[in-house]
Amino acid sequence: MSQSTDRRRSPRVELMGRVHGQLVSANLPIQVREISLGGMSIETREGFDTGSVLNLMLTLGDGAGVLVAARIVYSRLIDGSDPVLYVSGLEFVDEDGEDGRVSDLVEKVR
Repeated sequence: MSQSTDRRRSPRVELMGRVHGQLVSANLPIQVREISLGGMSIETREGFDTGSVLNLMLTLGDGAGVLVAARIVYSRLIDGSDPVLYVSGLEFVDEDGEDGRVSDLVEKVR
């Protein structure tokens, strides 16, 4: 996809199965589909309200983890999935410049 037609500020890295996570405020596991420096897409068994901010603990296969805050941009039911699954797009709320948590995670999974 050309730069002019892609609205994302940074390229995505596909991660299915390589990064797992959990919603901090609930015992809700998440599966990270893709991640970039600006955001990520996830699969969950529940949908989320657009605009809500979630605190998520993301964990790599080696046990390394990072706590991130992200705003829901969209949340949609995946048609025909069994069990019921939602895919949601999130935008990171924290600026990554101070501690590099997200950039470190993205670098580890490339």
